[in-house]
Amino acid sequence: MQFNEKGEPITHDQAVPAKESRTCGMRRRTFFIMLIALVIAIVVLGVALGVGLGVGLKKDSDGDNSSDPYCLDHPELCIGGALDANFYSKQGAFNGTGIALAGESWNKDQRRIFTLYFQHHTGDLRFMQYTTDRQWIGGTKSETVATDAKDSTPISAVAYALNHTQYFHLFYVSKNNTIRQMTFNNDTSIWQPGPLSGLNLEVFDSPSVGLQACWKGNFYGDSDYSKFPTASGQANEIPFDERVGMNLWYASDESTFEQYAWYNGQDMWVKLNPWQGKNGHAGVGCYSWGTGTTTYAMMVNKNNDTEIWWKDTNTTTTSEDSHPINSWVNSTDAAIRGVYPSTSLGYTTYFYAQMADRSVQGFNITYSAENTTIEQDDTFTITDPGGPVPGLGGTHLTCTAFAETQMDGNVTKTLWDSLYVFYQTEGDDITAFTRPIAGGEWTKGSLKIPDE
Repeated sequence: MQFNEKGEPITHDQAVPAKESRTCGMRRRTFFIMLIALVIAIVVLGVALGVGLGVGLKKDSDGDNSSDPYCLDHPELCIGGALDANFYSKQGAFNGTGIALAGESWNKDQRRIFTLYFQHHTGDLRFMQYTTDRQWIGGTKSETVATDAKDSTPISAVAYALNHTQYFHLFYVSKNNTIRQMTFNNDTSIWQPGPLSGLNLEVFDSPSVGLQACWKGNFYGDSDYSKFPTASGQANEIPFDERVGMNLWYASDESTFEQYAWYNGQDMWVKLNPWQGKNGHAGVGCYSWGTGTTTYAMMVNKNNDTEIWWKDTNTTTTSEDSHPINSWVNSTDAAIRGVYPSTSLGYTTYFYAQMADRSVQGFNITYSAENTTIEQDDTFTITDPGGPVPGLGGTHLTCTAFAETQMDGNVTKTLWDSLYVFYQTEGDDITAFTRPIAGGEWTKGSLKIPDE
């Protein structure tokens, strides 16, 4: 028996109305009306989107929104917009910014501890300054050094004083993939291209590439070696090397670093022997402003291990197999295993590198030519209360150390001191980590970078 819609039995003489044909649960007429409306909406949206892009909706890069093709196969060697155009910064720092620091402990009159150089999200290279009052100033358009920098370019800075003149040098990779040098001194008070720019040195064309400049010869222009105590705290009796200047390393291909040198009083940079068999995606570290005649350079090899090389330039001594003169030697007992493939490297008081797990570690190195070693009991990871703080993979980093002192009679007293390490953890940030030099907990904070 069948029933009608009221639940009443239907007799055989009652006609059962035919069900209306439906599509996707809707009456067929309603379905086709909705389908036509949807097609019209899609067409209108497509036209509007095309017009919007054509009249200048903000693009994240000069190209399309796809990532760098190289990065599809090598994401560990890329950062920021090279991975995906959606990762380009809209505020703060450039995602993947180079970060360079020029300490100014010799610059007593200006009451600033250091100047930090970075790439703004607009692409410009700018600087901020950290004062002895522990305040940040700058970072605006007024503090622009260059406007032709390549995306995520490495940055290296050198500052020193000679003959009562203060000098600042900034090195970076330009949009045409050549090394650029910008210089500033307190006589002219303007940034202008340095002599290295005129050489048009071509850099390894890659989203990540190594570049480092380093002062050499004395403590950034201060040749009074007696002011710099030894590790034991005793007065130093070893003079500085009399030849002062700068070394510069940059990657020219995936496994080669070129080295150039400049000496005070010259306008020319001199090409030295290249370094083969290295990782051209990783950064370079250096230590050449200490007493004596030995210079140190740190590079990452093809196995992603950091090597520490030394070179003694004291030609008044006899060269020996265990201690050659004017020849680079690898301190094999001081290798740091398993760093990130495109790690940056930095040294002031401690040596810093990004490890394979993206954490940033500090190493206490005893620099002693062929006897150079790492103090394993004084190795640490940068942390906050939640544990290790990983950086973006391949983040640039920079570091320094500073102590504020005052004289109490004939005794120098330390009022406060700190280690400073800077790297990126989010993408549009520059995050600072500080702790006392002797040890203790790290504090963490992000720099306030002007958006305009």
